[in-house]
Amino acid sequence: MEMLLLLFWGPLVGALLLTLLLGKWTRRRWPMVLPLGFLVIPLAGGVYGWKQGGFLWQLEVALWAMIGGAIFLGWLIGRALCGGKERKS
Repeated sequence: MEMLLLLFWGPLVGALLLTLLLGKWTRRRWPMVLPLGFLVIPLAGGVYGWKQGGFLWQLEVALWAMIGGAIFLGWLIGRALCGGKERKS
């Protein structure tokens, strides 16, 4: 059970902190999108689990989807906390 919580909260907090740091350091819009690049990892893991098949492959794909959702949720929360701090160019 602890491992499942770690697999959710780890990516969420990591994406949140990375977004907050980029928001404080750059104050621009494009670097704030960089944490979304980490969504490639769960996408690749889910596709690999789906292609490999085997026993309980649906559970593996669901786990990768949960990790991707946590990364996206962390990015959204970080983006909301850095709200109106971007420069208008």
